[in-house]
Amino acid sequence: MTDAGDPPSGIRRRPRGRRFRTGGDAFRLGVRTRVALVAALAVAAAVVVSSAVVFVVVRHDLIGTVDAALEHHASLLQERRAQRGALAGIEPPHRSRAALGTAPILAQIVTADGAVAARAQVQPQLPVSPSVLAVAAGHGRPYFTGATVGTAPVRMLVTPFGSGYALEEIRPISEIDADLGRLAAVLIVTSGAGVVIALLLGAGVAGVALRPVRRLTHAAERVASTRDLAQEIHVGGSDELARLAASLNTMLGALDASQRAQRQLVADASHELRTPLTSLRTNVEVLAEAPQMEPEARHQLVTDLAAQLDAISRLLADLVELARHDDLSTRSVTTEPVLLGTLVDEALRQVGRNHPTVRFRASSVPAETLGVAADLQRMVTNLLDNAAKWSPPGGTVEVSVALEPAGAPPDATSPSVPAAQRSAGPGPGRPAGERLVILSVSDHGPGIATEDLPHIFDRFYRGRGARQVPGSGLGLAIVHRIIDEHGGDVHAEPVPGGGARIVVRLPWEPGGEPDRGPR
Repeated sequence: MTDAGDPPSGIRRRPRGRRFRTGGDAFRLGVRTRVALVAALAVAAAVVVSSAVVFVVVRHDLIGTVDAALEHHASLLQERRAQRGALAGIEPPHRSRAALGTAPILAQIVTADGAVAARAQVQPQLPVSPSVLAVAAGHGRPYFTGATVGTAPVRMLVTPFGSGYALEEIRPISEIDADLGRLAAVLIVTSGAGVVIALLLGAGVAGVALRPVRRLTHAAERVASTRDLAQEIHVGGSDELARLAASLNTMLGALDASQRAQRQLVADASHELRTPLTSLRTNVEVLAEAPQMEPEARHQLVTDLAAQLDAISRLLADLVELARHDDLSTRSVTTEPVLLGTLVDEALRQVGRNHPTVRFRASSVPAETLGVAADLQRMVTNLLDNAAKWSPPGGTVEVSVALEPAGAPPDATSPSVPAAQRSAGPGPGRPAGERLVILSVSDHGPGIATEDLPHIFDRFYRGRGARQVPGSGLGLAIVHRIIDEHGGDVHAEPVPGGGARIVVRLPWEPGGEPDRGPR
């Protein structure tokens, strides 16, 4: 049976009283308090150690003075014994004063069998221990020791005093113990005061040192409450906290840019999906409301529906591809040496089936780059598909893969290329002597307007002449992202006589070592 107050079986009752944990409702000290306590503990440890050293050194010096007085008095008695040749050389107490204080030095002579051979008449008999008898018998060495005679603490010296005798000398050290007690009291008070002062100074110093941390905390809390990532934290100085603030500013800027890009992507995707979805819905409603439609009209409507569904599918696939490349932190890919010429051949077979009225002319040299084969294949396919889409029926698309040193102009034969569209030598961090793989795709369509050149690699951007051409405006954006991930660069330029050329430059990696890791 259990009492009424007992908990049910299997349930453990929490002990009463306040608990200190490390969770959200736990008792936790602030950083300033912890710094002050750590400083106080450090000072307390230093003060305690210093006080102990001072106490030990002072006690050693005082006891050493007493020991020196005992040795001096013993040497005088030894000289007197040598001169008189008798044991009656023990001086009375009133003539046996030590140099330290007024405490007398008392002495007695003990034989090897424990008998007291001589001592002053007014002094008490000193204790005789086995070690004293060993010294008298010649078996022991002289030594100092502490003892108690009556109730008084004394310092004792035992030394041989001729053959078969030992000399015992004592000096009371009550005044030394009193001095050491006063010194201990002073050290304790001083140590306590030092700890309190250290605690106060530690709190003040911690407050000053943590002031930049409080500013960072307030700024972070402000960003968390307002969701405004465009705020900037004030940076002053060049210490670790200043570098932390600069790093936070960089992080906030990256987050702000990522958030704005995400919102823009959602807005652009919504805009691009609105038109085909509206058209798709209209056609479905027409099919539903006109079941007796002419076969030719029905066939045309179904063809339009299939084309619209295909456009939506391509748009969604491009969006998924962009989102996959945006999430670089979770991607784990395998890089390997890739022959661009092989990728071009595979892409030509695929794009040629989709654009049977366009002719393709390709030339390539064996040129390898280190990268993700699937991504590079997608990049080449998008470039060829874009060129074929803009080529007139019967037009020709030229594709070439070549090698050239870093720093060479993108196309020395095209003086009409704007300077802003040319690559000025190797990119950031690229060695000046590095060779590059150059992929060039040219078409002979209407070309790219000058005002469109800076934007053709933006997401969903479509020039004024591109509204009637099928597409989502994401193909070249995907190309730009893939090339950027592979450490290359890309630019577009007009072709003399009409058309456009897109030039891709990638690092040349002949026989590079495969690597697996996040990109």
